[in-house]
Amino acid sequence: MNFLGTISREIIENIHDGGNMRAFLAVKLSENIINDVKKLQEELKKYTIKGRWTNEDNLHITLKFFGEINEKQVSEIRKTIDDISVNFKSFYIRLNKIGCFKGKDSIRVLWIDVKNDNNLILLHDAIETELSKVGFKKDDRKFKAHITVARDIILKKSIEEISNLYKLDSDYFEVSNIYLMESKLENNRRVYKSIFEVPLKTNK
Repeated sequence: MNFLGTISREIIENIHDGGNMRAFLAVKLSENIINDVKKLQEELKKYTIKGRWTNEDNLHITLKFFGEINEKQVSEIRKTIDDISVNFKSFYIRLNKIGCFKGKDSIRVLWIDVKNDNNLILLHDAIETELSKVGFKKDDRKFKAHITVARDIILKKSIEEISNLYKLDSDYFEVSNIYLMESKLENNRRVYKSIFEVPLKTNK
């Protein structure tokens, strides 16, 4: 089976020409959830002194970050995710609360975490375990399912006050596909492009 068959020719040619690409596995968000996050970002800007806001096209939940990978590794990742996907049915999650990863002088990452994320954790753990069998290093950090909404943020209020102001209770949205995404700079802007997607089993 040719696991690169559904990967765009442009991306494969790019790997051949440039050697490697920066990539990660992710879950994409529904249009409704993206709109909810955009509204939240606009509200949060009222309490922000400075920061960099995630573009709506880049909103996602990261399952595993690889860093630089080559064509052979893309093929190994595709085969592994294909094998994992047959054991997971699609499932639903929802957004929960605002939180952050703190930096020295600012909030390094401002995020929204995920409610009802047990299936997401199980999926992440399976990905880590199975990819480690083909040579990918396991992430030593505990998995925290989240959507990055901004980086390098300085707020006018504490993160605790902000979190109390905005208690999220979004609609459920379906996790039905796993995506391998390429991260690249275009015109000094970070852009994420889908390399391939693998569907989970349907619940029908």
